[in-house]
Amino acid sequence: MMFQLRSRRSVLALCLCLTFLASLGFAQEGSWESVGTYDGVKVWRKQVSGSDLFAFKGEITTNLHIGKIMTTFLDRQQRPNWVDRFADQKMIQKDGPLHELYWIHFGLPFPMKDRDYVLKADGQIDDAAHVFTARIKSVVDGRKGEDDCCVRAEAKNTYYRFEAIAGSEKTKLTVEVHTDPKGSLPDWLINMIQKKWPSKTLSGLINRAKAQNAVHADFATWHDAPAAAPAAP
Repeated sequence: MMFQLRSRRSVLALCLCLTFLASLGFAQEGSWESVGTYDGVKVWRKQVSGSDLFAFKGEITTNLHIGKIMTTFLDRQQRPNWVDRFADQKMIQKDGPLHELYWIHFGLPFPMKDRDYVLKADGQIDDAAHVFTARIKSVVDGRKGEDDCCVRAEAKNTYYRFEAIAGSEKTKLTVEVHTDPKGSLPDWLINMIQKKWPSKTLSGLINRAKAQNAVHADFATWHDAPAAAPAAP
């Protein structure tokens, strides 16, 4: 009985401590706040109006031709090789090489249930500025309803930006994400887990792209000449 009482007190103390630590993580709404560097990726977070979940941003400049990165990024068959916790995917509709609607499934460790998303991705090439951007967000589509495998999560906003640096084979990569995995996970735990997502995503993409021999033809000359001022997002 004494052991049970002490165990309960320990659990209560741990919960109070975690709640206090989570409260210390409050970031001013609308401002990016640094949370550290992981695998060379600088990571920030910010408070989003109307949400208890942070948005996160990651940024890194790598010694790698943007054409190799784009060969990897635009090939959906390569997602299992670089997307963190990838489990499965299904194409729903493809309206061109830079526009698609798809379902993707992520495996999570026990006892958490897997998550899935129905996502609409729209890419844009700015040849003058040597910048590629992609915006990805959740949509509802009757061709892929909720699945027993997973909790249907929501990607409120995901943004990729890849910029070729002229006169070198360096590329600046940026990713921003604000997502709600839904289910019964507490917000402070989601925030703690998701802060590593930008670094895992960008470092996974870079490591896979390093193994590429092919340079995507649409981006082959982007490192050769100075770029014009990038277009406003």
